[in-house]
Amino acid sequence: MPSRALSVKAVLCATTTTSGSKPRWSDRSGTGSRPRAHHVAALPLLANPIRRASAPLSLPLSILDGSFLSTPRRHHHKSNPMDATLAKIFSANAQWAEAVNTADPDFFRLSAKGQTPKVLWLGCSDSRVPESVLTASRPGDIFVHRNIANQIHPDDASALAAITYAVAHVRVEHILVVGHTRCGGADAALKAVAGTLGTVEPVLERWLTPLIELASKLNSEAASDPLTRLVEESVRVQVENVANSEPVRKVWEGQKNLWVHGLVYDLETGTLRDLNVTKGRQS
Repeated sequence: MPSRALSVKAVLCATTTTSGSKPRWSDRSGTGSRPRAHHVAALPLLANPIRRASAPLSLPLSILDGSFLSTPRRHHHKSNPMDATLAKIFSANAQWAEAVNTADPDFFRLSAKGQTPKVLWLGCSDSRVPESVLTASRPGDIFVHRNIANQIHPDDASALAAITYAVAHVRVEHILVVGHTRCGGADAALKAVAGTLGTVEPVLERWLTPLIELASKLNSEAASDPLTRLVEESVRVQVENVANSEPVRKVWEGQKNLWVHGLVYDLETGTLRDLNVTKGRQS
């Protein structure tokens, strides 16, 4: 566990070394390696879409992979096959909260008072694409809605509720529609078109129907990477769906600034790519 003398920055943000598997803590003072951010910087935003406070937060990779943990603390819950996994989660959370509270005793008290994020992230449920981690953001910086293959169906009450609350009450300024490479949902859509998907649960088949229809319209044989091409085309479609949604149109009709962006996260490099399909009040 990090020293109690660590600064707030060191507690709230961690990076990994490029030469080894063990993570190290960094206060982002320039002494440690920083992830390349040129893809993010290229976004055509009025301001950085992820509000960078002086102490940006990412759940440390060392916590996520367990190397940060000391001996897991005991928790009183019924024995079941998930005990080891749950114990790891509870122990990691307890140690993280203690470290943050030691570095900044006011952090959780202020966080409990409310949220003022500038960004709504509409992404995929894939466990490899955690928005706060890959953007090194603090709790409270990003309002989030995620589902299978980052689909925004016009009749999806859950997505519309998230968008409505984000733009009407939280008053975000940027909506990021984020797809990612090697997406399982997009891969399933391509296999459905090729007739190689096999048996799929009805609920998943219904959910992926628009994506399957999109895949059927693309000339996959002409693409060097059909999966990535479908991911990108799907993001473009979802940007249109968000821009045409009632809550977003109401904001624009009220002459208020709100931007909708389409991005792709590359699992292979850990970087975000802007697809340059940004829509705003006058676009």
